[in-house]
Amino acid sequence: MDTKNKFLWGVATSAFQVEGHIDNDMTEWERLGNFKQSGDNPLYEDAANHWLHWKKDFEILHMLKVNAYRFSIEWSRVQPEPAVFDESALATYEKMVDHLLANEVTPILTLHHFTHPKWFHDLSPWHTEKSIEIFYKYALRVINKLSDRIDWFITFNEPLTWCLAAYGDAKFPPGMMDLNKMMISLSHMLQAHRLIYDEIKKQNTRAKVGIAKNFIIFEPLHKWNLLDVALSSLIHAFYNLMVPKTFKSNRLKFHFPFLIKFNKYIPIDNKIDFWGVNYYYRMHVHFKFNVTRPFNLLFLNKSKEGVSDLGWENYSRGLFMIFKWLYKFRKPLIITENGTATVDEKKRISYLKAHLSILEKGLVKKYPIWGYFYWSFLDNYEWLEGKTARFGLVGIDYENEYSRHIKEGANFYAEYLKGNKI
Repeated sequence: MDTKNKFLWGVATSAFQVEGHIDNDMTEWERLGNFKQSGDNPLYEDAANHWLHWKKDFEILHMLKVNAYRFSIEWSRVQPEPAVFDESALATYEKMVDHLLANEVTPILTLHHFTHPKWFHDLSPWHTEKSIEIFYKYALRVINKLSDRIDWFITFNEPLTWCLAAYGDAKFPPGMMDLNKMMISLSHMLQAHRLIYDEIKKQNTRAKVGIAKNFIIFEPLHKWNLLDVALSSLIHAFYNLMVPKTFKSNRLKFHFPFLIKFNKYIPIDNKIDFWGVNYYYRMHVHFKFNVTRPFNLLFLNKSKEGVSDLGWENYSRGLFMIFKWLYKFRKPLIITENGTATVDEKKRISYLKAHLSILEKGLVKKYPIWGYFYWSFLDNYEWLEGKTARFGLVGIDYENEYSRHIKEGANFYAEYLKGNKI
């Protein structure tokens, strides 16, 4: 870890989820009523209005005692039309970076965090090879602008998760249900990662480049049920291990009987400097007789650590399991997201205590962990849920001109960082 050789203690956001004043594929999806298909209708409504309040928000950020901040660029803001780049938008992101650096906060920049310009899916959706070139051109514009000041990049946030939402169950645009196109799209994202990795390294030899990947603990509902056991193992191999294995083998390959049979060479050559770990919960797997979806995924409170307001099971031990899984891939780890949605600050503090304890255990065991980022800095728009899920250390009063208030969980985290010697 040679980028100033310090453990990264931070908080995280994504542009779309906090900025507001955005016109992209997700706001268009909402306008067309496509979120209503699941019975919900999450409204964006300018999220946390961070785009107009970022300077004040950064003042609060400094109060938290963090030394790093993970955030993303909103692609649709930078490239609103295929042949148009908005230099004023890039200039604002540049000011954000300069402000962070002036206050000794290390910026961790994510280039793709789920959203796209409205034109993207018609012109060059991810299941077409053209998508690689189109995304690379956008990324290159950002890299040219900021790589002289940013030493930490995340090319994609949860690429497999996005592909599942967009091509698996059609909850995200472009809203297809085609598992082969899902795998093709993932392969194109990984190819784009490799091109962007090389470009960042060319422009900034100090830079570290990774991917933030979601990890879930899958366990059989009934350990005596061989089908539950077999399915949980298969889902774990697909969701948690398939992408890291691709970097080692240069081949995106998976066989899920009746659902997925994919095998494609990708010359990625293990070009990744760290794995970002996004970890929230455990799920239990139960077999069912259905060829197109032969399982149910259930949230239960078997850990006795409670559930979030979204019903997600808190399972802090799972974080240590992920450390062990990823150790064999011989790459450092950064916990790029870890948090809970709750309006009860005692529960948030309990969640933080449990997971920070596991982090400390991992460091004692000498796992190569470079940082920890709580999700989220601010209350935000949660995918498919809207604004009711309160992940933030800083609360947003949506009914009172987006006023901010510091929560007890933020004070706990700041005190923890103040006394931490890592």
